[in-house]
Amino acid sequence: MGMFSRSGAAAALLAFAAVATAQGGRAWQGIGKAAATADSGSVAIAARGGPRDRELMICVEGHAIRLNLATLHFQGGAKQAVKIAERLADGGCTGGKVFSARKGAVEKIEVAYDPATLAGGTTKIELFVR
Repeated sequence: MGMFSRSGAAAALLAFAAVATAQGGRAWQGIGKAAATADSGSVAIAARGGPRDRELMICVEGHAIRLNLATLHFQGGAKQAVKIAERLADGGCTGGKVFSARKGAVEKIEVAYDPATLAGGTTKIELFVR
């Protein structure tokens, strides 16, 4: 992704966060990132979420990818699967995916994806919560 595209994606995310905050919502906060490779079908990402978080957004940079499922691991051992089932373009993000805030803070998220969509490449997966 070129510098101009990265700037555009960053500006769009900041504008989205500003609108959410202005409407009484909380701003998106980055909680973790990792590289997804074509030789695997999932990636585990250490995360540092808070106990009030209840929505997940996943963004990718470097290559288009088809995401399937995110499994959230909470402090205390609870888990929750969140269906994604979206193909994201390079620089794209999912919409907000709601999860249970009653389970505590997120400490790890496993993201399952279709490795064939990477066509031998890699992409950076970034996690955001609010």
